[in-house]
Amino acid sequence: MESVTPEREPITHRLDFGDDWYRIRLNEKAASDVKAFLDVMFGGIPAEEAEKVRTLLAVQFAGQIAAARAKRGIELLVPAPKPGGVALPGAAVLIAEVVIPTPVVPDPVEVAARVVRGADGARMGVIAGSVAVRIDHSVADVEETEDAGVNDELAPPARQRIEYVIAVPNDPRWLSIDLSVQAVDGFGTEQIIAEFDQGVRRLSWSASD
Repeated sequence: MESVTPEREPITHRLDFGDDWYRIRLNEKAASDVKAFLDVMFGGIPAEEAEKVRTLLAVQFAGQIAAARAKRGIELLVPAPKPGGVALPGAAVLIAEVVIPTPVVPDPVEVAARVVRGADGARMGVIAGSVAVRIDHSVADVEETEDAGVNDELAPPARQRIEYVIAVPNDPRWLSIDLSVQAVDGFGTEQIIAEFDQGVRRLSWSASD
């Protein structure tokens, strides 16, 4: 089946999650963005002491970037680095385009309603003037854990995933804004999710630099 969505320029959008987040562009500028991140994170630490950990993080970033590009990623947001190798929250936001492979452009409202019907923890609304769906993928994860008979007291720290899928104006594509967050020592998930929700509500359809 031939898709109605030919190859296009990346979706123009603007998201502002504040200074606590750092943007890694998933185009040819990804390597320089990662280098700038690591330069800040290991600022003030002697190069020979930082080399091993810095190399490990660079490899991890390379893997994340490759996986994100495979999902038609546009950019990756991670907690902003702190000098001296300070611990960061276990969170990341992948912003990607979604293509529906169909010969006819579907009605966004119908698409959103179908998603809501088929996903527990999903609800429909409007963001930046466009039809949007917020999906709490954590609901399905919890149900799978319960079905497997996992004891909550023995389970690892809670991992949560919240995704918004938003229809792009005058374009058959959709924009996915997907947060994955893991509770770690010193950082819970509730505040990060609340800030994420607020940031998504400030979405605008203007060009990002």
